[in-house]
Amino acid sequence: MSLTPTDPRTAPLVEAVLTRRRMLSFVGISGLGLLAAACGSDSSGTAASATTAGTDTTVGTTSAAADTTAATSAAADTTAAAAATTTAAGADTTAPAVTDLTATPGETGGPFPADGSNDDGNGEIANILADPRSVRSDITADLDGSNVQEGVPFTLTTTVVSSADGSPLAGAAVYIWHCSKTGEYSEYNSPMLGGDFTDRSFLRGTQITDDNGAVTFTTILPGRYQGRAFHIHFEVYSDGSYGSLLLTSQMAIDDDLITSLYTDAGYDEALGNVTTNSRDNIFNDGVDHQLLTVAGDVTSGLTATFTAVV
Repeated sequence: MSLTPTDPRTAPLVEAVLTRRRMLSFVGISGLGLLAAACGSDSSGTAASATTAGTDTTVGTTSAAADTTAATSAAADTTAAAAATTTAAGADTTAPAVTDLTATPGETGGPFPADGSNDDGNGEIANILADPRSVRSDITADLDGSNVQEGVPFTLTTTVVSSADGSPLAGAAVYIWHCSKTGEYSEYNSPMLGGDFTDRSFLRGTQITDDNGAVTFTTILPGRYQGRAFHIHFEVYSDGSYGSLLLTSQMAIDDDLITSLYTDAGYDEALGNVTTNSRDNIFNDGVDHQLLTVAGDVTSGLTATFTAVV
């Protein structure tokens, strides 16, 4: 932002510069008057006039230098003010104020949470949170880096704030999981999945929120399966010990938008399993406070943001 002469922050400097210039103008005019009078007098008068003109030149040079210094100072003030404004704008961009403090509705974790709450279908407790490798930003592959899932690149930033005052919850643990492009979940053996995926850990991970209450995951655009609309599961814990669960819920997406994205991306299986939010048995009570904000395209990749109010 540039400062103008009418800006209250620069008015004193501008007035100072203008005052010096008025003085310089007055002195210059007086000097010219003396010089004109001397032209009709004797040689001694001419010498005196020359001396006076020299004095005027010195005064004018000094005043001009002072004006330059004042202008430089004003420019410095302008630069500092602009920098301060840029910094403030950057801070606002990084941590925007949350105006809607309606608590995010709780939803079921579904049959495949892998958070230590149920059996994996093979007689073992599914609990990816017990593995320290689950704390990661890129969840496209298994925990060992193998079995990278195909799909449209999808970057998801989730911010956790307090429902009391909108302040960010730093140090909270956010765990997300979702199905693959073709509808499978890792960590489970189930007829719903059409196979045994207990030795897989793709599309799951946790992170600890930063000072702005935010975490960012790199994943793929999830598909969908029969009976469910597009969704991403998530849980919020008070900290990385996972001892205190604050929220279990699901993120949704606009019906028309997801149809367009699946079409552009060639997600044929997801397109064949058409379930709108209103016909989904989880979302049919409304998704106003669970919708993702999505940008980008299926060619260059998608970015999505979500605010969880707890």
